[in-house]
Amino acid sequence: MGKGGVLGAGDAGRGGTLLTHRGLLYGSQEEFLAGTVPFIRDGLEHGDPIRIATTDRNAGWLRAALGVDVQRVAFSDSSQRGRHPVRALAALHDAVRQVGTDGQRLRVIREPWWTVCTAQERKEWARHESIVNAALASANAALVCAYDTCAVDPDVLDSVARTHPELVANGASRPSPGYANPAVFNAECNSSALPELPPPTLWLRFRHLDQLAALRAFVTSHATQTGAARQHVDQFVQAVDEVATNAIQHGGGSGVLQIWVDSHTMMCEVSDTGTGLRDPLAGHLPPGRVAARGRGLWIARHFSDLIELHSGPAGTIVRLHLTPPSDGRRAA
Repeated sequence: MGKGGVLGAGDAGRGGTLLTHRGLLYGSQEEFLAGTVPFIRDGLEHGDPIRIATTDRNAGWLRAALGVDVQRVAFSDSSQRGRHPVRALAALHDAVRQVGTDGQRLRVIREPWWTVCTAQERKEWARHESIVNAALASANAALVCAYDTCAVDPDVLDSVARTHPELVANGASRPSPGYANPAVFNAECNSSALPELPPPTLWLRFRHLDQLAALRAFVTSHATQTGAARQHVDQFVQAVDEVATNAIQHGGGSGVLQIWVDSHTMMCEVSDTGTGLRDPLAGHLPPGRVAARGRGLWIARHFSDLIELHSGPAGTIVRLHLTPPSDGRRAA
Protein backbone atom coordinates (compact mmCIF):
# COMPACT_ATOMS: atom_id res chain seq x y z
CA MET A 1 0.00 0.00 0.00
CA GLY A 2 1.40 3.39 -0.93
CA LYS A 3 1.28 6.71 0.84
CA GLY A 4 -2.40 6.93 0.11
CA GLY A 5 -2.84 4.24 2.75
CA VAL A 6 -1.53 6.62 5.38
CA LEU A 7 -3.85 9.38 4.18
CA GLY A 8 -6.76 7.02 4.72
CA ALA A 9 -5.56 5.91 8.13
CA GLY A 10 -8.40 7.68 9.87
CA ASP A 11 -11.05 6.88 7.29
CA ALA A 12 -11.44 3.15 7.88
CA GLY A 13 -14.10 3.77 10.47
CA ARG A 14 -15.73 6.88 9.02
CA GLY A 15 -19.45 6.38 8.95
CA GLY A 16 -19.10 3.71 11.62
CA THR A 17 -17.11 3.00 14.76
CA LEU A 18 -13.92 1.09 14.16
CA LEU A 19 -10.52 1.68 15.70
CA THR A 20 -7.40 1.89 13.55
CA HIS A 21 -4.16 1.44 15.48
CA ARG A 22 -0.87 1.78 13.65
CA GLY A 23 2.75 1.63 14.70
CA LEU A 24 4.93 4.19 12.94
CA LEU A 25 8.56 3.14 12.67
CA TYR A 26 10.86 6.02 11.76
CA GLY A 27 14.58 6.69 11.79
CA SER A 28 14.69 10.23 10.43
CA GLN A 29 12.76 13.49 10.29
CA GLU A 30 11.64 12.68 6.77
CA GLU A 31 10.21 9.30 7.78
CA PHE A 32 8.43 10.78 10.79
CA LEU A 33 6.79 13.52 8.75
CA ALA A 34 5.86 11.13 5.92
CA GLY A 35 3.93 9.02 8.41
CA THR A 36 2.22 11.86 10.28
CA VAL A 37 1.63 14.96 8.15
CA PRO A 38 -0.71 13.29 5.59
CA PHE A 39 -2.62 11.73 8.50
CA ILE A 40 -3.02 15.15 10.14
CA ARG A 41 -3.99 17.00 6.97
CA ASP A 42 -6.59 14.37 6.10
CA GLY A 43 -8.04 14.82 9.57
CA LEU A 44 -8.14 18.60 9.21
CA GLU A 45 -9.97 18.22 5.91
CA HIS A 46 -12.66 16.16 7.66
CA GLY A 47 -12.87 18.42 10.71
CA ASP A 48 -11.58 15.72 13.05
CA PRO A 49 -10.09 16.57 16.47
CA ILE A 50 -6.35 15.87 16.43
CA ARG A 51 -4.20 15.33 19.50
CA ILE A 52 -0.44 14.94 19.41
CA ALA A 53 1.78 13.82 22.29
CA THR A 54 5.38 13.57 21.16
CA THR A 55 8.85 14.85 21.97
CA ASP A 56 9.76 18.53 21.75
CA ARG A 57 11.97 17.74 18.76
CA ASN A 58 9.21 15.98 16.83
CA ALA A 59 6.64 18.61 17.77
CA GLY A 60 8.99 21.19 16.30
CA TRP A 61 9.18 19.24 13.06
CA LEU A 62 5.39 19.08 12.86
CA ARG A 63 4.89 22.75 13.69
CA ALA A 64 7.21 23.74 10.86
CA ALA A 65 5.58 21.32 8.40
CA LEU A 66 1.99 22.31 9.22
CA GLY A 67 2.46 26.07 9.08
CA VAL A 68 -0.69 28.00 9.94
CA ASP A 69 -2.65 24.75 10.29
CA VAL A 70 -0.77 24.03 13.49
CA GLN A 71 -3.32 26.20 15.32
CA ARG A 72 -5.95 23.52 14.66
CA VAL A 73 -3.95 20.76 16.35
CA ALA A 74 -3.65 20.11 20.11
CA PHE A 75 -0.12 19.33 21.31
CA SER A 76 1.10 17.89 24.61
CA ASP A 77 4.51 16.72 25.82
CA SER A 78 4.83 12.93 26.00
CA SER A 79 7.62 13.27 28.56
CA GLN A 80 5.08 14.71 31.02
CA ARG A 81 1.87 12.92 30.01
CA GLY A 82 1.07 9.29 29.46
CA ARG A 83 3.93 7.86 31.51
CA HIS A 84 1.59 5.43 33.22
CA PRO A 85 0.04 2.87 30.83
CA VAL A 86 -3.22 2.29 32.73
CA ARG A 87 -3.88 6.00 33.22
CA ALA A 88 -2.97 6.60 29.58
CA LEU A 89 -5.59 4.05 28.53
CA ALA A 90 -8.18 5.67 30.79
CA ALA A 91 -7.39 9.05 29.25
CA LEU A 92 -7.77 7.64 25.74
CA HIS A 93 -11.05 6.02 26.73
CA ASP A 94 -12.37 9.34 28.07
CA ALA A 95 -11.16 11.25 25.01
CA VAL A 96 -12.99 8.89 22.67
CA ARG A 97 -16.21 9.25 24.67
CA GLN A 98 -15.97 13.04 24.47
CA VAL A 99 -15.83 13.13 20.67
CA GLY A 100 -19.11 14.24 19.17
CA THR A 101 -21.46 11.93 17.33
CA ASP A 102 -21.63 14.10 14.20
CA GLY A 103 -19.13 12.00 12.25
CA GLN A 104 -15.99 13.33 13.89
CA ARG A 105 -13.20 10.82 14.35
CA LEU A 106 -10.61 11.28 17.06
CA ARG A 107 -7.08 11.17 15.69
CA VAL A 108 -4.11 10.71 17.98
CA ILE A 109 -0.38 10.69 17.30
CA ARG A 110 1.62 9.66 20.33
CA GLU A 111 5.15 8.67 21.24
CA PRO A 112 5.06 6.03 23.99
CA TRP A 113 7.55 6.70 26.79
CA TRP A 114 9.92 3.86 25.91
CA THR A 115 13.41 5.26 25.84
CA VAL A 116 13.80 5.86 29.59
CA CYS A 117 11.77 2.90 30.88
CA THR A 118 13.00 -0.13 32.77
CA ALA A 119 12.47 -3.61 31.34
CA GLN A 120 9.46 -4.07 33.64
CA GLU A 121 7.93 -0.80 32.48
CA ARG A 122 8.52 -1.67 28.82
CA LYS A 123 6.64 -4.92 29.35
CA GLU A 124 3.66 -3.08 30.81
CA TRP A 125 3.68 -0.55 27.97
CA ALA A 126 3.65 -3.44 25.49
CA ARG A 127 0.59 -4.77 27.35
CA HIS A 128 -0.99 -1.32 27.05
CA GLU A 129 -0.46 -1.17 23.30
CA SER A 130 -2.07 -4.60 22.97
CA ILE A 131 -4.97 -3.81 25.32
CA VAL A 132 -5.85 -0.69 23.32
CA ASN A 133 -7.04 -2.96 20.51
CA ALA A 134 -9.57 -4.63 22.81
CA ALA A 135 -10.56 -1.67 24.99
CA LEU A 136 -11.22 0.68 22.06
CA ALA A 137 -12.15 -1.85 19.37
CA SER A 138 -15.45 -0.11 18.56
CA ALA A 139 -14.17 3.43 19.04
CA ASN A 140 -14.38 6.01 16.27
CA ALA A 141 -10.67 6.75 16.58
CA ALA A 142 -7.41 6.46 14.69
CA LEU A 143 -4.15 6.08 16.62
CA VAL A 144 -0.64 6.37 15.27
CA CYS A 145 2.06 5.33 17.77
CA ALA A 146 5.51 6.56 16.75
CA TYR A 147 8.75 4.74 17.56
CA ASP A 148 12.21 6.11 16.80
CA THR A 149 14.16 3.11 15.51
CA CYS A 150 17.41 4.89 16.40
CA ALA A 151 16.44 5.15 20.08
CA VAL A 152 14.38 2.15 21.15
CA ASP A 153 15.64 -1.35 21.87
CA PRO A 154 15.10 -4.17 19.35
CA ASP A 155 12.71 -5.95 21.74
CA VAL A 156 10.49 -2.86 21.67
CA LEU A 157 10.33 -2.99 17.88
CA ASP A 158 9.35 -6.65 18.08
CA SER A 159 6.50 -5.79 20.46
CA VAL A 160 5.31 -3.00 18.15
CA ALA A 161 4.73 -5.56 15.41
CA ARG A 162 2.80 -7.81 17.81
CA THR A 163 0.62 -5.09 19.32
CA HIS A 164 -0.30 -2.97 16.28
CA PRO A 165 -2.55 -4.42 13.58
CA GLU A 166 -0.79 -2.21 11.01
CA LEU A 167 2.67 -0.73 10.63
CA VAL A 168 3.80 2.44 8.87
CA ALA A 169 7.31 2.71 7.44
CA ASN A 170 8.70 5.13 4.85
CA GLY A 171 5.28 6.74 4.54
CA ALA A 172 3.49 3.49 3.59
CA SER A 173 1.19 1.33 5.71
CA ARG A 174 0.83 -2.43 5.70
CA PRO A 175 -0.75 -5.12 7.89
CA SER A 176 1.59 -6.35 10.58
CA PRO A 177 2.38 -10.02 9.93
CA GLY A 178 3.30 -10.50 13.60
CA TYR A 179 0.15 -9.03 15.13
CA ALA A 180 -1.20 -11.06 18.07
CA ASN A 181 -4.71 -11.11 19.47
CA PRO A 182 -4.73 -9.13 22.77
CA ALA A 183 -5.95 -12.14 24.75
CA VAL A 184 -3.10 -14.27 23.39
CA PHE A 185 -0.49 -11.56 23.92
CA ASN A 186 -1.55 -10.89 27.50
CA ALA A 187 -1.80 -14.58 28.35
CA GLU A 188 1.86 -14.83 27.34
CA CYS A 189 2.70 -11.82 29.50
CA ASN A 190 0.84 -13.32 32.46
CA SER A 191 2.67 -16.63 32.18
CA SER A 192 6.17 -15.16 31.84
CA ALA A 193 8.38 -15.34 34.92
CA LEU A 194 8.96 -12.30 37.12
CA PRO A 195 12.51 -11.17 37.99
CA GLU A 196 14.16 -12.82 40.97
CA LEU A 197 14.28 -10.69 44.13
CA PRO A 198 16.36 -10.63 47.30
CA PRO A 199 14.68 -11.65 50.59
CA PRO A 200 11.88 -9.24 51.54
CA THR A 201 12.20 -6.60 54.23
CA LEU A 202 8.92 -7.75 55.84
CA TRP A 203 6.16 -10.25 55.21
CA LEU A 204 2.66 -10.99 56.45
CA ARG A 205 0.32 -13.94 55.89
CA PHE A 206 -3.42 -13.24 55.72
CA ARG A 207 -6.44 -15.53 55.51
CA HIS A 208 -9.59 -13.55 56.30
CA LEU A 209 -11.14 -10.29 55.12
CA ASP A 210 -11.21 -9.00 58.68
CA GLN A 211 -7.40 -9.13 58.69
CA LEU A 212 -7.16 -6.58 55.90
CA ALA A 213 -7.50 -3.58 58.23
CA ALA A 214 -4.25 -4.66 59.90
CA LEU A 215 -2.71 -5.24 56.47
CA ARG A 216 -3.65 -1.71 55.34
CA ALA A 217 -2.16 -0.21 58.51
CA PHE A 218 0.98 -2.30 57.98
CA VAL A 219 1.41 -1.04 54.40
CA THR A 220 0.54 2.57 55.30
CA SER A 221 3.19 2.77 58.00
CA HIS A 222 5.95 1.75 55.60
CA ALA A 223 4.64 3.60 52.51
CA THR A 224 4.67 6.85 54.47
CA GLN A 225 8.40 6.43 55.03
CA THR A 226 9.05 6.79 51.28
CA GLY A 227 8.11 10.48 51.48
CA ALA A 228 5.18 10.07 49.08
CA ALA A 229 2.30 12.53 49.32
CA ARG A 230 -0.60 11.45 51.50
CA GLN A 231 -2.97 10.95 48.58
CA HIS A 232 -0.36 8.86 46.79
CA VAL A 233 0.08 6.68 49.88
CA ASP A 234 -3.67 6.27 50.37
CA GLN A 235 -4.14 5.21 46.75
CA PHE A 236 -1.27 2.75 46.93
CA VAL A 237 -2.67 1.21 50.10
CA GLN A 238 -6.04 0.84 48.38
CA ALA A 239 -4.31 -0.87 45.47
CA VAL A 240 -2.66 -3.41 47.78
CA ASP A 241 -5.97 -3.92 49.59
CA GLU A 242 -7.77 -4.65 46.31
CA VAL A 243 -5.21 -7.29 45.34
CA ALA A 244 -5.26 -8.86 48.81
CA THR A 245 -9.07 -8.98 48.70
CA ASN A 246 -8.88 -10.75 45.34
CA ALA A 247 -6.46 -13.29 46.83
CA ILE A 248 -8.96 -14.17 49.55
CA GLN A 249 -12.09 -14.14 47.39
CA HIS A 250 -10.74 -15.62 44.15
CA GLY A 251 -7.24 -16.91 44.87
CA GLY A 252 -7.68 -19.83 47.20
CA GLY A 253 -8.81 -18.04 50.35
CA SER A 254 -5.48 -16.73 51.62
CA GLY A 255 -2.35 -14.92 50.59
CA VAL A 256 1.10 -13.70 51.55
CA LEU A 257 2.16 -10.05 51.52
CA GLN A 258 5.87 -9.32 51.16
CA ILE A 259 7.42 -5.86 51.27
CA TRP A 260 10.66 -4.46 49.92
CA VAL A 261 11.35 -0.90 51.04
CA ASP A 262 14.17 1.60 50.95
CA SER A 263 14.36 5.32 51.67
CA HIS A 264 12.50 6.37 48.51
CA THR A 265 10.60 3.42 47.03
CA MET A 266 8.46 0.51 48.10
CA MET A 267 7.25 -2.67 46.49
CA CYS A 268 4.55 -5.00 47.79
CA GLU A 269 4.07 -8.51 46.47
CA VAL A 270 0.79 -10.34 47.05
CA SER A 271 0.79 -14.02 46.18
CA ASP A 272 -1.95 -16.64 46.38
CA THR A 273 -2.40 -20.33 45.63
CA GLY A 274 -5.49 -20.13 43.46
CA THR A 275 -5.88 -21.52 39.96
CA GLY A 276 -4.79 -18.33 38.20
CA LEU A 277 -6.59 -15.72 36.13
CA ARG A 278 -9.12 -17.19 33.74
CA ASP A 279 -9.37 -13.99 31.71
CA PRO A 280 -5.95 -12.73 30.50
CA LEU A 281 -7.46 -9.24 30.07
CA ALA A 282 -8.76 -9.07 33.66
CA GLY A 283 -8.01 -5.74 35.26
CA HIS A 284 -6.95 -4.10 32.01
CA LEU A 285 -10.22 -2.88 30.51
CA PRO A 286 -11.72 0.29 32.00
CA PRO A 287 -14.70 -0.31 34.35
CA GLY A 288 -17.97 0.24 32.58
CA ARG A 289 -16.88 -1.69 29.49
CA VAL A 290 -16.75 -5.02 31.28
CA ALA A 291 -18.55 -6.83 34.09
CA ALA A 292 -17.72 -6.17 37.72
CA ARG A 293 -15.07 -8.91 37.78
CA GLY A 294 -11.63 -7.40 37.27
CA ARG A 295 -12.62 -4.03 38.71
CA GLY A 296 -10.40 -4.44 41.78
CA LEU A 297 -7.36 -5.25 39.67
CA TRP A 298 -8.11 -2.27 37.41
CA ILE A 299 -8.17 0.00 40.47
CA ALA A 300 -4.93 -1.53 41.69
CA ARG A 301 -3.26 -0.91 38.34
CA HIS A 302 -4.55 2.65 38.29
CA PHE A 303 -3.36 3.49 41.81
CA SER A 304 0.09 1.86 41.61
CA ASP A 305 3.04 3.37 39.80
CA LEU A 306 3.68 -0.03 38.23
CA ILE A 307 2.18 -3.49 38.55
CA GLU A 308 3.89 -6.70 37.52
CA LEU A 309 1.87 -9.90 37.36
CA HIS A 310 2.47 -13.60 36.92
CA SER A 311 -0.46 -16.01 36.89
CA GLY A 312 -0.76 -19.73 36.31
CA PRO A 313 -2.36 -22.93 37.62
CA ALA A 314 -0.27 -22.72 40.82
CA GLY A 315 -1.44 -19.22 41.72
CA THR A 316 -1.03 -15.53 41.02
CA ILE A 317 1.73 -13.12 42.02
CA VAL A 318 1.13 -9.37 41.86
CA ARG A 319 3.91 -6.86 42.50
CA LEU A 320 2.83 -3.27 43.19
CA HIS A 321 5.36 -0.45 43.03
CA LEU A 322 5.29 2.88 44.86
CA THR A 323 7.82 5.28 43.36
CA PRO A 324 7.26 8.88 44.50
CA PRO A 325 8.60 11.44 41.98
CA SER A 326 11.57 13.41 43.24
CA ASP A 327 9.74 16.71 42.80
CA GLY A 328 6.66 15.52 44.69
CA ARG A 329 4.46 15.42 41.60
CA ARG A 330 2.86 12.33 40.17
CA ALA A 331 3.09 11.44 36.52
CA ALA A 332 -0.12 11.77 34.53
